[in-house]
Amino acid sequence: MWFEPASFPDEIGILSGVVVPVGFLTPPGGEIGSPNHVLNDHTYCCQLSATACLSGEPDLNLAAQCHSWHEKRIGTRAHDAVRLGVPLMISEFGACLTEAPCTQEI
Repeated sequence: MWFEPASFPDEIGILSGVVVPVGFLTPPGGEIGSPNHVLNDHTYCCQLSATACLSGEPDLNLAAQCHSWHEKRIGTRAHDAVRLGVPLMISEFGACLTEAPCTQEI
């Protein structure tokens, strides 16, 4: 079973950029170390703040902040996966359409 954290509070309002642990004490419907579970998440710089992607793509001037955001987001999820004893998969990333923002984001 693939399971994901809720997007709140990572992506909205004044709490934008905040990353919290996944919140599950055990994999849903399973137990710590379940061989049948995978923690899945998405990471986009646009989750950093309400203004990070005003044009629809990551602002190139936010490269350092975006990098820091991804490190925090993926690092927190990696700790969650270790705590739950399951693999981690980042299945969505790089919300972009044109070359410069895509190169930065990915």
